[in-house]
Amino acid sequence: MRIRNLSIAAAVLASAAGLTGGLTATAAHAAAEPLPESGGTYRISSHAGGALQWDGPRNGAGVRVKDWNEGLTEQTWTVTDDGTGSWSVRIPRTTYAVDRDLGNNSVAAWNDIGRPNQRWWLQNLPDSRAWLLHSGDRTGGDTCLTRLPDLGTAARPCNAGDKAQQWNLDKVTAQPPTPAVPVTLQMVDSGGYDPNALRSWFDRSRGLLQDQYGKIKQFMTGGAYEVKPGINVVFDAGHPSFQGPGVAAVFEPNAQPKYNNEKSIILRPDYVMKNPGDTGSLIHELTHQVQDAANGSWLNEGQADYYRKYVFNVKEKPGVDRIRGTDYSRGYDSTAFLLNYIAHKHPAGENVIQRINNEVRRQGFGADGDRVLTMITGKGGRQWWNEMWNDIQANPTRWTNPGFHD
Repeated sequence: MRIRNLSIAAAVLASAAGLTGGLTATAAHAAAEPLPESGGTYRISSHAGGALQWDGPRNGAGVRVKDWNEGLTEQTWTVTDDGTGSWSVRIPRTTYAVDRDLGNNSVAAWNDIGRPNQRWWLQNLPDSRAWLLHSGDRTGGDTCLTRLPDLGTAARPCNAGDKAQQWNLDKVTAQPPTPAVPVTLQMVDSGGYDPNALRSWFDRSRGLLQDQYGKIKQFMTGGAYEVKPGINVVFDAGHPSFQGPGVAAVFEPNAQPKYNNEKSIILRPDYVMKNPGDTGSLIHELTHQVQDAANGSWLNEGQADYYRKYVFNVKEKPGVDRIRGTDYSRGYDSTAFLLNYIAHKHPAGENVIQRINNEVRRQGFGADGDRVLTMITGKGGRQWWNEMWNDIQANPTRWTNPGFHD
């Protein structure tokens, strides 16, 4: 038996060896396997059947075995030599690596910080394409990546004769696309509604969330900071914000255990069932996730509504009658209308919204909206509000419903 330092190696044949019939073991073999190309992208298949697949680019995401599918980006892995003969196995274009939990030997994706439990070396079996993936951390003995009967993965005592520990790698020649934003769903309290109906609504909305997340990120941050890499959606009729009428959804910035310790978008089940076509509330809360500011109060609410009503769906733009009698610090429609006015008047144009957002996040908890507006635009909210109304009175037609996105 020949041992080579490596985490993974190369390839189930792209044709008949490609696991047909769903979780059918491959019979592809070759005399000797070369080490993989460091930094190369591979598909990793189990001799017990199936291919290694990641759930998402986030800490704790599952690493599972699923039916071989060459069309799935989630079944591609970047394999990199760390210079010592140990290798990382990462989700492509991310920092998330296959990680062994030393407490219970479970395996999941985790942010790569270079620890031995995030490194692997390969043992090439004689006259075979198969490799054993040995954990770089030998705490508790010599363990290898193992396909479990339930199609999960774990690190188990190494056994060269166990097909569940034998892996092949196929080199992927095409550059994999950037992973789609992972969107997860939790059902904490369905409020008496059919959970399947709520899940069906979520399934229809998942693509919208994935499409808009990157657009909101670019519009609101310009890349000034990193946003949370995934979206956690929760149906929870018992959330405190839903005790009174009128609140359709909230962004929960506190990573609570009941929400999988994730900052989450909480949806009110009865609102979703009664208003299945309203995606605006979802976009508003998704904007809050991108903002990721501990405070900012009315200014944050106004920005989230600005994106919702002046960028995402201009049909929702509030008219003058909607804001008459309100104040600039009311948030939502009123502040969004004011921000639109500022964007028309400020030399930076609509980019001023991004500058405001980035300053609120920089200040964090306790950020004062008026102070931020003064810092970015040279005027506080009251001054802008009074100027806006004077302009509306002088030019009522022009300012009935202005917007960059007409």
